[in-house]
Amino acid sequence: MTIQRQWQQWLQAEPTRPSDSAGAGVAWLPELAVVRFAGKHARTFLQGYLTCDTDEIAEGRLLPTALCNLQGRVVMNGWCTAEGDENVLLVLHASLVDGLARFLQRYLMFSRKTVLEDRRDAMMVLGGLDLPETAGGLAIDARRRLFLIRELTDAQRLWQAHPPLDGADWLDSLTADGVPLVSAPVSEAFLPQMLNLHVLGAVDFEKGCYLGQEVVARAQHRGQVKRHLARLVWEGEAPSPGAQLTDGEGKAQGVVLQSGGRGESGPALAVLRDEAPELLRQGDTLLRRPG
Repeated sequence: MTIQRQWQQWLQAEPTRPSDSAGAGVAWLPELAVVRFAGKHARTFLQGYLTCDTDEIAEGRLLPTALCNLQGRVVMNGWCTAEGDENVLLVLHASLVDGLARFLQRYLMFSRKTVLEDRRDAMMVLGGLDLPETAGGLAIDARRRLFLIRELTDAQRLWQAHPPLDGADWLDSLTADGVPLVSAPVSEAFLPQMLNLHVLGAVDFEKGCYLGQEVVARAQHRGQVKRHLARLVWEGEAPSPGAQLTDGEGKAQGVVLQSGGRGESGPALAVLRDEAPELLRQGDTLLRRPG
């Protein structure tokens, strides 16, 4: 039985506990998945594909990163960490695991010492929000932590030690704080700069060549990016990733990257034209910049 299934069964039997009114706690994140690049040449292989400097990957820390196609568009983004001296773990949106394997298959054929392994059956991801440093885990930033769980007992101890959170609340915190997470509907649609990944430390402009590097570097140094990530608030029905946003005249102004919230309003992130107006639409849903 997979650890995900064990966890679901345990949760069903566990008494319900109230969440923290301040929004701090631990959430189960089935929307996130872990893949492993195994082998003594894993870092060398990834140096030619990830936007981060893989020499900086270390145990006990998360390094933001992305993978681009030849046109410099982001296939996926996420966070990586070391597992032992050789292996690299990559955390990404679960909808992209199979697509990542297909995308890298042609390149892994030439790296016999590196193997890409889907760890969804063996590992699960819990997220911490506004926890003290003593809670452990791997810090994304000052607010968020990830716990990469291999044993059910570890998840149980963590869950019982902190207030429980809904996974949607943890993901909403990313959206509200402007932290992008590419999913399948928007894969290969945007340059890293359009997602603010260079500001968030996911792009190393000093490292050597990687897939799409020429396009990414040219956009950075020539200032050719005319669309950028924007935080929005929606009213109506939550827009889906990949949904087109228009102005009052029906002209396309951008694309939704992710959205959250409950009921009739919530936060969203979208990649917009620089000249996009304050008020946008997606069907009957209205979106505007917070303020």
